Amino acid sequence: MRLKIFPWLGQEFISLSWEGNGEGTVDDEIREVYARFSEWLRSFGLTLDHTVRTRQFCSSMGTWQAASAARGRILTGAARSVSSSHVRPDRLSGKARVSADLLAMVPPATGERKILKEYEPQTVVLRHLTWGGIVFLSGVTDMTHVTLDEQFPVIIGRLSDSLADANVSWDKVARASFFLHRDETLEDLRERFAQAVGARIPAVDYTFVDSRQGKRLEIELTAKLI
Repeated sequence: MRLKIFPWLGQEFISLSWEGNGEGTVDDEIREVYARFSEWLRSFGLTLDHTVRTRQFCSSMGTWQAASAARGRILTGAARSVSSSHVRPDRLSGKARVSADLLAMVPPATGERKILKEYEPQTVVLRHLTWGGIVFLSGVTDMTHVTLDEQFPVIIGRLSDSLADANVSWDKVARASFFLHRDETLEDLRERFAQAVGARIPAVDYTFVDSRQGKRLEIELTAKLI
């Protein structure tokens, strides 16, 4: 288990990462991972209900489908959170078919609760989550077009719409996480993003992933409400 506790944007967070054991079905593997997450969260007085973001990295498209469905059955109700999932075999070791990251937030002192916003019509992915003055957006991609040239403006448009729906703008974005297909280049992505978004984002990170249903890019955002 990889554990990190850190303050950010006026709140306190716990980050957990773990690989599956490769045993049983993919559903069994995911349940074992999230059971471990739950156990660690309990040691800090938290539960899966305090989850704000999850990511999953899978060995294949078949594993991705099963792992995404399994996560959806576990993180329901108050535990529902923003998410992303990717095919990335080189993230895994041994027999593991999936690796998961979970970000939980210590409840703010104000006592406010998570506000969840679904897409309309509702999908397996939450549109955004607001809690403690922070807005978390699920990963946004486009699988209706083939090339990054075509996909990029669609992704930026969808992100802009979701930020506006959460009453924030690009100027309030505190972190942008990019999941880029390994055949694309960072230089091209950075140039495209600088031209499309004028705001200065304090924290940016990049991860290379493999193909999933033709996607070339997925972007997650976290923004400060005030």
